[in-house]
Amino acid sequence: MAPAATSTTAPSATLLSPAELSYLHTSLSLAPPIRPDARKPTQFRPLTAELDILPSTHGSSRLIWPDGGECIVGVKAEVEKTPLPPLSSEDAPPTRKADQRSWTEVSVEVSGARDDDPLVVLLASSVGDLLAQKLAGRLEIGERWHWKLYIDVPRPRPPLKLCADRT
Repeated sequence: MAPAATSTTAPSATLLSPAELSYLHTSLSLAPPIRPDARKPTQFRPLTAELDILPSTHGSSRLIWPDGGECIVGVKAEVEKTPLPPLSSEDAPPTRKADQRSWTEVSVEVSGARDDDPLVVLLASSVGDLLAQKLAGRLEIGERWHWKLYIDVPRPRPPLKLCADRT
C-alpha cells in the first residue's frame, strides 16, 4: 500500500462564530438595517466589471471587488436536438415536454477547495437552479432543438483580507 500523499492546499475561508452570526442577523434585520462596515443601506461597494475577456467563449465577464476578490465567468452555447420523452399512454394528449434542467451545465471552482466541497456543490446547484427557473422556455428553438449552456465560474483569487488572515 502506497503512503498517503499530503495536501498543501490553502485552508478554506474562516467561518463566523455563532455570536458573529447572531450580531449580523440582528443588525441587518433592524429597520433601517445597520451594516457592520458602517455603510448606509443604499450605499454599495465599488465594483469593477469587464466584458468579453475570454477569447474562446460566447460570452465572458470579470468582476473585481474592492477587497481584491475576483471572479471570472465564461459561457459557451451549443445547439442540441431535444429528445422528447415517450408518451405515458395512448389516451394521453400529444403534448410532451422535455426536461430542461439538463440544458444548463454549471461548473464552479473555488481556489483551495475540492470539487466535492459543500460550498462548491452548493454554489453550482444554486446557480444551476436559478438559471433553470429564469431561462425556462427561453432555450427552446422550435420543437426539436434547444440551446445547451456551459457556464464556468472559477474564483481564481480570494479577497486580500482572507489572504492576510492566512499568513
